[in-house]
Amino acid sequence: MAKSTAKDTIVRAFIANVEAGSLRSVQVAKLIKELDINRNTFYYHFPSKYDVALYVFRKDLAEELVRSFPEDDLLFAPIEDDPNAEVLPYYVHREIGARTLDFGDFFKALVRSVLTRPSFYGKLFERRESEFRSLVCELYRPAVKKDLEFVLGGRYLPQSTFDWFCHRYTHLVYETAEYYLKHTRDAEAMLDDSVNPFWNMPYEALVYELQMHSVPRPRQAP
Repeated sequence: MAKSTAKDTIVRAFIANVEAGSLRSVQVAKLIKELDINRNTFYYHFPSKYDVALYVFRKDLAEELVRSFPEDDLLFAPIEDDPNAEVLPYYVHREIGARTLDFGDFFKALVRSVLTRPSFYGKLFERRESEFRSLVCELYRPAVKKDLEFVLGGRYLPQSTFDWFCHRYTHLVYETAEYYLKHTRDAEAMLDDSVNPFWNMPYEALVYELQMHSVPRPRQAP
């Protein structure tokens, strides 16, 4: 079995098994037996079942981002921890003013992406799957940190406050997908800007709050 074909076969079987049960119920040993491959073949491509889940998410999201944005707006990252790994878009940086970013279209693209496989992603984006949640947040944390630094524009925030913002906005990516997978009937209407013009509200609110509340730097001891 060729390496590329083996990887695709693992992915297809993984998606089918998750849809038939849950991410938690999928066992690598059973997947290997079902596909009649050896352990080395699976682990050559994926360190764990959670990495298979993240791989599918990255591929689906990348397709939607390429359709939705000019390349200059896209942020790219390797799809796996390998110097020869494919590099795919996963996020967006769109400046619309001084210290102001627009993420409305990114969140809409994220929702459209996960709704292409609602029965699959509904099993991934749920509270019990903490390992998958951690992988998603780990992926987005560095980019969100840079976003916050851009919005701050050199203004002071204590490190603990900055870390809280970083945690909040990193988890917002995960929670947006999670919400719409639990409310699929509302998604079509909510993706219409005439009904829901509030997609960028979290970042607009952050800019407003930073303008309203200035945090003084601590005085240095003489």
